[in-house]
Amino acid sequence: MDWKMKVIEEIDKGDHTSFRVELIPHPDRYELKTIDGKQGYWDKFDKLFIPLDVLKESVPQMEGLPIFYSPPEIKNIENYTWNRIEEMKNYFEKEAESYAFKDKSEDFLESLSKDKMRFVILSIDLKGSTKMSQQLSVEDTSKIIALFSKEISQLVYYFNGYVLKYLGDGIIAYFPEPNFIGMNDNAIDCATSIKYFILNGLNKVLDENNLPPLNFRIGLDSGEAMVVTIGSKVSKMHKDLIGQTINLATKIQSLAGTNQILAGEVTIQNAHYTRRKLFESFKLPGNWNYLKYGTTDKYQVYAFKY
Repeated sequence: MDWKMKVIEEIDKGDHTSFRVELIPHPDRYELKTIDGKQGYWDKFDKLFIPLDVLKESVPQMEGLPIFYSPPEIKNIENYTWNRIEEMKNYFEKEAESYAFKDKSEDFLESLSKDKMRFVILSIDLKGSTKMSQQLSVEDTSKIIALFSKEISQLVYYFNGYVLKYLGDGIIAYFPEPNFIGMNDNAIDCATSIKYFILNGLNKVLDENNLPPLNFRIGLDSGEAMVVTIGSKVSKMHKDLIGQTINLATKIQSLAGTNQILAGEVTIQNAHYTRRKLFESFKLPGNWNYLKYGTTDKYQVYAFKY
């Protein structure tokens, strides 16, 4: 359920603050209806009817469960982009290394006590990078890719995500549980912020240096993945994620058009309605053979509308 929260009481306990809240099915998503003599909520997004008696049975099971809250550090992507432009100019024009950022993915994966978790995977690559590398010098191409990788890595971190790996002109990042709804929201917000940042910030810096703009494709998907150790002690070892979710995120990304964001249906279904309404159904190609788990139905993909 997508709940709307209303604070009833705020209790100051010295070292922390407690809240008593009222949760109601979000009115923008659910409509109270009577169907076949039963009263319940009609889910306008998933076209499902949830009888009140079923809801009343499930609500007591929520007692004692923790509420996770993981807001991103970036509140306004327009302001963030504007503030980064000068830093990008310094790096690009003067080769000034002003990046104190250090990704903490390896430390995070090493700290996990279980080898299977739920994640949102974000896959992004640069479209037309092969043509760009043929037209530009090796130095210019390398500088563009390095700037892209550094800036996108920082954005991922500010949305509570981690970079899993760099793939030349692409990046695979992940957003971990325990906040399953929140990690889907953060991944979507990160993807849309990346789009704004590249089009309105990074490309502005490139244009001022008489270089071609970057075009990209982004794919998102959510689900379980295994945390595994790759490599050998005699050479090199690192933590990695393995699973269908990573494969699907990259396949979904490959369907995207220029500067387009696509997301798998698990990501969309488990995000709050404020994000869901930003997406629309994407027309799948005839050779799309990925199915919903345990069914013969095709796994659906959704496109960001803006």
